[in-house]
Amino acid sequence: MAVMKKSVKKYPIIEDWPLSVVSDIEAVYQVRHKPTKKEPAVKDFTYQHFKKIADRAPFSLNEWADLLYISERSLHRYAKEGSGFNGLQIERILLLATLIDTGNEFFGKEGFGQWLHSRPFSLNGSQVKDLLTTHNEIQEVIDLLHRMEHGISA
Repeated sequence: MAVMKKSVKKYPIIEDWPLSVVSDIEAVYQVRHKPTKKEPAVKDFTYQHFKKIADRAPFSLNEWADLLYISERSLHRYAKEGSGFNGLQIERILLLATLIDTGNEFFGKEGFGQWLHSRPFSLNGSQVKDLLTTHNEIQEVIDLLHRMEHGISA
């Protein structure tokens, strides 16, 4: 019994083609972003900058102190002395400013304040305001607001 070998078809190798590169179509999503004024440098971020953000927010001074992990007395001292915040506090203030602007734009200031006390299904029944304790949770709430803006049920 004779075994027949099947001939293998040879394909030309193109030297100019990198064989290890895989290319795929990239999806581009555009998120509507309201241009904001240039934020002050960290060293220049004073209580006055914070006050501008706090005036747009539905938070009391005591709630701000809790959100920034400082005492309300420290906030009063910053106001009196006109002194600045530390880097971590500034980062948190600016992240909360993004949340405030997004929420106010979508709900209005009063509606946003009411929504913060709601318990959306997409947050597993947690009150929105209770999720403002870590960077990731604040970002999750911001992402939820963006999904709601685009009509994705929340």
